[in-house]
Amino acid sequence: MDPRTRRTLDALQRALTELLDTTPLSQVTVSELCRVAGVHRTTFYKHFQTVGELATGLVTELGRRIAPAEGGVTYRAWLIATVAFALENKRTYARLLSEDGDPVVVRAVCSAMVRRMEDMLADAGDAVDAAHLPGDRAALARVLGYSSYAVVETVLAADRPLDPGQVVDSYIGTLPAPMAQALTPELVGA
Repeated sequence: MDPRTRRTLDALQRALTELLDTTPLSQVTVSELCRVAGVHRTTFYKHFQTVGELATGLVTELGRRIAPAEGGVTYRAWLIATVAFALENKRTYARLLSEDGDPVVVRAVCSAMVRRMEDMLADAGDAVDAAHLPGDRAALARVLGYSSYAVVETVLAADRPLDPGQVVDSYIGTLPAPMAQALTPELVGA
């Protein structure tokens, strides 16, 4: 990426993060964003169609955490790392993934989590099939992906510090038996 484009994108992302301190994402306008970033509207529209699209870019790093990891990381370890990263960036993510956030951003994060679960369940292969789950693996991936998102949203909404490991272990302990069986010890990691 050319340095000028990188500076423009960085300025827009910083401006959005700054505006999110006082304004819900749904109320941030392109004009206000460009004014704070020191970028012309035409430059904004050269890169993005909406403020929500820019916000989706801000969660890219969270998306990278959700992507398949090298070396077969366990579901538990992946979710703890994802929750910890979200908490490290709570100021931004709490605003983007809240009730006042953009539904497109939330959906993008949920979809990435579902894809991650599909990959993990595919890697687990026969162990998942042996659990004799009702429905199919794709349905299980959706349930686990969306519930994993709910764990992230819950810790972001908390008004006190939470330990990612304790939160994830609590969540895994509430899963129905068929799901817990599908998340074999190799997949969950203890």
